[in-house]
Amino acid sequence: MKFRATFSSVGVQWLERFVPVFDKLGKELSVLLTPNTLHLVQDAVASGGLELHADLLKDEVFDEYKIASNNADKIAFALEPATLHRVLRGLIGSEATHVEVKLIKRTVAPGKASPFLNFSSKGVVDITQDVPLAGPLTKREVARLETLVQANVKDVPYWLNLDRSATESTAMTVERLKAVATVVELATTRAGALHLVAASAGAGGAVIGAELRNLAVLPAEEERAPRDGSRGDRDLDTDDPFEEDATTGAAERLQRAKSSGAASAVRVDTRQLWKSLAGTNANSSDCLFGVARNKSHVELVYRFDRQAVHGNDAVGLMVRVPVEEEDELEFEDA
Repeated sequence: MKFRATFSSVGVQWLERFVPVFDKLGKELSVLLTPNTLHLVQDAVASGGLELHADLLKDEVFDEYKIASNNADKIAFALEPATLHRVLRGLIGSEATHVEVKLIKRTVAPGKASPFLNFSSKGVVDITQDVPLAGPLTKREVARLETLVQANVKDVPYWLNLDRSATESTAMTVERLKAVATVVELATTRAGALHLVAASAGAGGAVIGAELRNLAVLPAEEERAPRDGSRGDRDLDTDDPFEEDATTGAAERLQRAKSSGAASAVRVDTRQLWKSLAGTNANSSDCLFGVARNKSHVELVYRFDRQAVHGNDAVGLMVRVPVEEEDELEFEDA
């Protein structure tokens, strides 16, 4: 099993952008290396309920890249994100111009060797640093990470596209709602609105909500046929469920969208939703919000097309937020 690579001019900066997000959410980070990609992964256990991963093409991070293993040249290991973050900050602070990374084993006690990720750099000061690892992970554990990575961005019928300003505004809104309620209703509509509604605890608690409107809906070619199945003439349709009446209030617009089938509404843990929005700290270009078709989870996809060197799909951060289960039905005794 071998791994050795030389970072590109922006490779260290990409990792230093993502690792703090994982450090904020958990104490363990899994790294999955394949012949063409680099994945940073946290499962629900490590993050406290979320599933998230940052995906980068290896050409976006490395100029030279050599990997070999008996598992289709795939290697995975776990580490502490805080330790990796300190190393990355040191590399940037030393203005490193050439950074190499490799998988090594060092003797830590007589007869005992442990794996490390070794970073060596040249810059204002030449530095060699080791990051302790758990692993390498087994073939079964590698397959589990691949399953998590491949599970995202599936079975979402449509997405709301929030630019950076809208994403930051949503994060601030959820932070305020976090102090009001433990659970928030999140709804997306095909007219391009994101609704967040929370009710404060206690009898007669106040209902607090926020609405972001005029968001782009993807895919843009979403067919809007009348509910009777005919093609119809959309220009003459005065009661199109995909359109919103600007003269009504947010609550009424949401209710109408629900009743017409033009909304996807779920209940999520407010704190988990707030944690999922930590991706804004990675300086994304935009964020896609989507509710799964079976309403089992909410997907957030942070995109970085304005910074990526190798195209719009070279880099991404995906977060999956679980949906709160409905209260169990209570039956009277016979």
